[in-house]
Amino acid sequence: MNADASVALNLLALLGAGAYVLAQTRASGASPVDQRLAALFALLMVLVGVRAARWGLEVEALRRLEEALAALLPLFALTLAEGLMRRHAPGWMKRVIAAGALVFLLAGLLRPVATASAFAWILGSFVALSLAAIAVLLAVRDRTSLSRAENDAISALFVGLIFALPLAATDFLAAAGVSQVRAGGLGLLVFIFAVARVTAHGGGGWGVLSELFWTVAAASLAFAVFVFVFGEPDLLMGLRWFAIVLSLVLLFGVIQSVREQRLARKRVSFWRALAEAPANNLDAFLDRVLDAPELERAHVLEGAALAGYDGDAMLRVFAGAPVISVAEAKGVRGGALEQLAVLFDEQEATHAILVTQTPLRLLFVNMPRVGAGPDVDLQLRMLAKCAGQAAHA
Repeated sequence: MNADASVALNLLALLGAGAYVLAQTRASGASPVDQRLAALFALLMVLVGVRAARWGLEVEALRRLEEALAALLPLFALTLAEGLMRRHAPGWMKRVIAAGALVFLLAGLLRPVATASAFAWILGSFVALSLAAIAVLLAVRDRTSLSRAENDAISALFVGLIFALPLAATDFLAAAGVSQVRAGGLGLLVFIFAVARVTAHGGGGWGVLSELFWTVAAASLAFAVFVFVFGEPDLLMGLRWFAIVLSLVLLFGVIQSVREQRLARKRVSFWRALAEAPANNLDAFLDRVLDAPELERAHVLEGAALAGYDGDAMLRVFAGAPVISVAEAKGVRGGALEQLAVLFDEQEATHAILVTQTPLRLLFVNMPRVGAGPDVDLQLRMLAKCAGQAAHA
């Protein structure tokens, strides 16, 4: 794999890691595991940035800095593994990895120029063996001491690490002059993809494997179209282009997962308002929940606003459920549903909620499923239930 393709893979990995770290730094209430993961990704971003600069600009002086950063990878990975398991690694493993990281960091900065090839072998062996030992540590963990979500997260990261390790090893083999293939950037993207996927959707290693399968399938289809349009390249060039296409699909997957996670955080504001609203005072409850962005176009109608309508008939409509959608109210002639349809039009609402029966108080909200999410009905039913409890407190 030539330098241009390798630089492109590293730049794509840098973009993927940057997108993930940026999303995590903007999130409030980051856990210790989130902080350790962000630290590892920050190190990886600096490493691939330096490596891409060295390959692209052919600045050999950056090689020492690259080697020093690579020496720190096992130490950061071990710290993350301990946070995931909520357990300390064996003392001997911690001492070996910490001492090795310090020794190789100093050696990378101070080694003689003539030992570059041999040092690449030794450094690559240390990093690969350390990461493999960490992978084994994760695999043999005591699963009964962890929750299902924690076990799923560890298995997902384990799968990403297993796929990333052989690809990352190609960079060290290339530095030792053994191979022309440098696919470390692709390996990093696979790992970022696994992390972003489990962060946004949850699930374990099988979920990551399934996503990777469909990602490779999509990249293969895109590459087949490329070959059909531009002709079949030689084997080496074809591998380069397929690696680039696969990296692009992985990058889009990372960005999509980050976007979904950000949107999910925004939609949490409704549940936060519901959790923080006072449960013993209806007016205070409504004031708090109506501050949620999702309910910015909501209106409470009572008293004079409902004077011209048949209150008893409307109460019978809400007897089956405290929430009525506009689809249920429209298209029916006569009765309270037709009256509700008029109110829906006046308030430009999608749902009506019965807040209290005496006096009759209705809450009209605008929360369409397209845009607000598929769980709108659940959210509004919880709102109606909590409002009813606050009214009778």
